[in-house]
Amino acid sequence: MSLAVPKRPVTNLLFLYPSFAHGNVPAVRRHESSARRTTKRLRVKPDPSSFPPAVTADQLQQHVVFNPPSSSPSPYQTPAVFLPPSDPRRSLLAQAHDHANPYAQPNKRLPPPIQKSAEKRYHLKEEEIAEIRRLRQEDPFTWSRKKLAQKFDCSEFFVAMICEASPERKAQQQRALDEIKARWGNRRRHAREDRQKRRVLWGRDE
Repeated sequence: MSLAVPKRPVTNLLFLYPSFAHGNVPAVRRHESSARRTTKRLRVKPDPSSFPPAVTADQLQQHVVFNPPSSSPSPYQTPAVFLPPSDPRRSLLAQAHDHANPYAQPNKRLPPPIQKSAEKRYHLKEEEIAEIRRLRQEDPFTWSRKKLAQKFDCSEFFVAMICEASPERKAQQQRALDEIKARWGNRRRHAREDRQKRRVLWGRDE
């Protein structure tokens, strides 16, 4: 009894099995995307010109290595210190700086401001300042910073400078803030803690 050997590959006959009816065909193609091969191809030796010949430590600090990429020369990439005095790229580089900073010229008119700066006014007298402090101290719930600023035609920042809220008002605001923080999730709480840490590091210049 002779056995018939199929001429087609076995992978083309997997559709005959129920387990492969829904397209669960194993991948038979290999891709060169493993971490080892990628690291091996990225491990490129530096250009020999980046390393000067054997020199002493004193001579090592007396020269500069400029190793531009293999491309056409451009005034935007080549520093002017490496260009000879007669090189036409010097003029192109100067024109590029003027084009990049059109308002650096002294006679150049600046564009109009987007928002006009508020003019400082010193129109409040001592009696009005004392009245603001009295209203803020007597009824801080009714006379907030915004209402006092509207009444006396000044800024809320100025109101905060000349008077403070009563301890009862501060306690009420702190309780409202604690209720809001109690509804925070772990993600928001960690984000706010990280923000406070960054502010401390900014103050230390770290």
